[in-house]
Amino acid sequence: MKDNRVVITGIGAVTPLGFGRELNWKSVVEGMSAIKRQPRENMLSARVQNLDVPGETRLLSLAFLAAAEALEDAGMDFHSFDTTRFGCTVSASKPNIVTGRNGVLVLPEIGAQSVLPEQIARVFKLRGPVRNIAAACATGADSVIIGAEWIRRGLCDAVLCGAAEAPFNDLYCAGFLRMGVLAKNAVKPFDRNREGFALGEGAGVLVLEKYDAAFLRGAKMYGTVESYAMANDAYSPVSFEPQGRVIADAISRALGKSDMPDYINAHGTATRANDAVETAALKRVFGAGAASLAVSSTKAATGHMLGASGAVELGFCLLAMRDNILPPTLNLTDADPCCSLDYIAGAARRKQVKSALSLSFGFGGHIAAVLLTDN
Repeated sequence: MKDNRVVITGIGAVTPLGFGRELNWKSVVEGMSAIKRQPRENMLSARVQNLDVPGETRLLSLAFLAAAEALEDAGMDFHSFDTTRFGCTVSASKPNIVTGRNGVLVLPEIGAQSVLPEQIARVFKLRGPVRNIAAACATGADSVIIGAEWIRRGLCDAVLCGAAEAPFNDLYCAGFLRMGVLAKNAVKPFDRNREGFALGEGAGVLVLEKYDAAFLRGAKMYGTVESYAMANDAYSPVSFEPQGRVIADAISRALGKSDMPDYINAHGTATRANDAVETAALKRVFGAGAASLAVSSTKAATGHMLGASGAVELGFCLLAMRDNILPPTLNLTDADPCCSLDYIAGAARRKQVKSALSLSFGFGGHIAAVLLTDN
């Protein structure tokens, strides 16, 4: 019988917490946060420091650094690997707009999100299928789902998956401010006094491979992409149906016949609407068993990296399985009664983690749920 398992053999991450998966993971587990109030700005934000590149190449630079780390971590030997079977879905949900002369916003050719995976593929000579998967803040998760599907359908033996975002320009910041979704004082997921997220930037990249190919080359495997679901609730451009029925259906499809996951990395943006509907969806799926769930949001540590968040957070799920530790939800000090689950408030927790579910949602109704299991 053919083994169509898809495994993850490499993780790369660049976030406002720093460069590299291990530094990021250590910082998240230790309860550090990169969110700051920027001078002359009426908003909190989380920015990657010490990245001295021209503005028009920032998106590509973030993606390249995470991709290079993921490939090195996977130990890929391109001299013996058929690169026509190596795909790329490293994506961006938004173009890298920069401020030009006289304060005019400009979209340089290199900053278009549609060409990001093509640029990454050219750098690393990946000659398989290449696509930009744009799904707002579900972009990173969707890119992993598409990559896993390519492998399962026999189109690829390996896929470089993930997403990058470089959203700091006047247009994007003004849009989020006008929507009222940005925090002014603190990012407090699932808290009674939550007021929104802090805009962030970064990149997360994973190497996905066919199990038998990874096994034969002796690769370490962080985990298996067990199952997944994508959906759209077709409710509103900027919010989800309050009862979370479509989100719940997607979670149920992603879980299939699997047991309750040991850990759930929630989308957890700290907006009034998101945290309530996400909790409602989890309760709809698990019923009375929802009280036993272990859930956290890491966005109070990293900021909301938009499309890149899902890929970075899938990396955190894999590292949680490796180390048997659950990252905390920061700044949760007064739980909202409508968010009455165990959100691992304040400090990391030791627990055996054999499975983890990552949730990502995006404006426009995008929904992604990915279940990871150990090997």
